Amino acid sequence: MFADVIRNSKTEHEIYFLLTSYIEAVRFCDKLHCCIPEHITRLPLRGIVEVRERFEHLMLELDRASKRLDDNSCMVIREGVHIFGAALNRLSVLDEQHYVPQRMTAAAFDAQAAYGL
Repeated sequence: MFADVIRNSKTEHEIYFLLTSYIEAVRFCDKLHCCIPEHITRLPLRGIVEVRERFEHLMLELDRASKRLDDNSCMVIREGVHIFGAALNRLSVLDEQHYVPQRMTAAAFDAQAAYGL
């Protein structure tokens, strides 16, 4: 459910709010930190670079849990990978949408300057 809502988010603020809510839920439900390490569930989130780092760390944790044949941890971590992956993808799309109009405006400005308009 988190991933679906994240995919349809219109702003970065919404995505970070949803990720924070997810992290708080994981922290509350996983008081022994047996599935997802603290460095992944630490708050606050500080931008897309940190979301990417946490996604990569979750992938490593999933690999470790898989090698231990720890099905419960794999299930929880897989959910985190899915949610952080959706957030990372949506943040990237929103970032691209934000900068494309600026680049187009800059290109139009350069074209006008080149023609003396």
